Amino acid sequence: MQQNLRLRSWKDKVLLVFSALMMACCPTAALADPPAGNWQLKFSDDFNGSGLDTGKWTPCFYWAPNGCTNGGAGDLQWFSPNNVSVGGGILRLRAERKPSNGLNYTSGMIASHDKFAFQYGYVEFRAKVPKGNGFWPTLWLLSQNKNWPPEIDVAEFVGSNTNNVHMTIHYKNGSGAHESSSGWWGGIDFSGGYHTYGLLWEADKLVWYVDGVERRRYTNSGNIPDEAMYVTATLALGKAWTNSPPDNSTPLPNNLEIDHIKVWQRN
Repeated sequence: MQQNLRLRSWKDKVLLVFSALMMACCPTAALADPPAGNWQLKFSDDFNGSGLDTGKWTPCFYWAPNGCTNGGAGDLQWFSPNNVSVGGGILRLRAERKPSNGLNYTSGMIASHDKFAFQYGYVEFRAKVPKGNGFWPTLWLLSQNKNWPPEIDVAEFVGSNTNNVHMTIHYKNGSGAHESSSGWWGGIDFSGGYHTYGLLWEADKLVWYVDGVERRRYTNSGNIPDEAMYVTATLALGKAWTNSPPDNSTPLPNNLEIDHIKVWQRN
């Protein structure tokens, strides 16, 4: 009996070490869950169908559901429903050199405005981002009241440096002017595979997670949104803040690939 217990203990240790090595060597395999607590899944899309679920998503911003751009942010693309596809359990937002509506590029996006919004909870994206000058993929939350700010960027990337994920809160200060607080975490090339990007949003804190590990925390509760927000994923093209614009080296066409988007709330 004692020998069997020792054998079992040894096997358990081997399994633990093997699991740790797999997580260290292959972080793309990580499938995260909400932090500890009593949670209920409120919204989920695993993109297992043959097309976009229009009961959950619109392929553009609320002001122009059949095609639009976010020119105020310096975007260089026209978002088109034709650049959004679902197949093999993956949502693909496709950027390409295709002139449209006075812009040199087209790309894809989805947003859940007027179909799903939530206040406080845990949101998670599992995604693979493209690498190359000019790519600007963002997984984010926007106000269902259609005001700006607030905005919470769960994961934002510039294609010229996909070794860093940026995590930002945009808010209005006491005088009503826009301000933001941003942080980043790096160490791996996020374009090399799928990773999970999560945000815990509560009244007194925002906590960002990458592959289930906390990477940033914000606790200035006066700036944390206290209104319903909807889920958005975009593959923009542009200079961004440190990004280079698209050029001849940019591998187009290319995709932001999303495996799932989920939202939980505490019971």
